[in-house]
Amino acid sequence: MSRSRRESRLSVDVNALDDVQLWLIAVLVFGIGDVVTTSLGLWLPGVTELHPVAASFFQYSVFWGMVVLKSIAFGSCYLLWRWTPQPYCVGVPLGLVVLGVGVTGWNIRVLLLVIGQ
Repeated sequence: MSRSRRESRLSVDVNALDDVQLWLIAVLVFGIGDVVTTSLGLWLPGVTELHPVAASFFQYSVFWGMVVLKSIAFGSCYLLWRWTPQPYCVGVPLGLVVLGVGVTGWNIRVLLLVIGQ
């Protein structure tokens, strides 16, 4: 097999996800995933919110507190994304995806630990 043919088989399309898809994934994992798992967790006995800012918002309403906090986070990140030049701006929604996977995964772990007791 020639080298050029081999390279073409191993090439990866780095533009596989466009901006809209990355933002959609960010909304799914950082937005919806975190809201759902946090809400479920805070209904369980013994589960509390550790972040002091979030905890102060949640004392009034978990759902509306999360809506306000997520709106601020997504609004700020959207502005940062708009101000950051290409190709670096991809890091903004990608960062939200990574953060969303982390916090949603953590919340699922807490849910499983509490349910398993």
